[in-house]
Amino acid sequence: MGSPPIPNLPVIDLSKENLNPGTGSWLSTCRNVTQALEEYGCFVAVYDGVAPELHDEVFSAVEKLFDLPLEIKMKNTSEKPYFGYVGRHQPFIPPLYEGLGIDCANTLEGTQNFSNIMWPQGNDSFWYGLS
Repeated sequence: MGSPPIPNLPVIDLSKENLNPGTGSWLSTCRNVTQALEEYGCFVAVYDGVAPELHDEVFSAVEKLFDLPLEIKMKNTSEKPYFGYVGRHQPFIPPLYEGLGIDCANTLEGTQNFSNIMWPQGNDSFWYGLS
């Protein structure tokens, strides 16, 4: 019994020339994003405006987050559907899928509250900023 083939995700260039509203490249990029989200639910974004060090630190932090024990991740609850922890403990969720919603993620208080749930002993670099 083999594994199903892994689909090639669309790669979309989000460089400045593709982000100028109203231009042909803007419209084409918008169509590509819409099609990728409708067909795959995601895409690989290419954008050279992020330093490689920041990219690596963000992915390292996310890896540490998802490596936490299931019992800890399940403490992230929400009244909003599918906004707390969504994942392995729910039979209707695909086996490798996990999601963690962060209430008010665009605020310092929101990320600090989330971090305090995930790391009660503290993890200031997660909510305050990467090293």
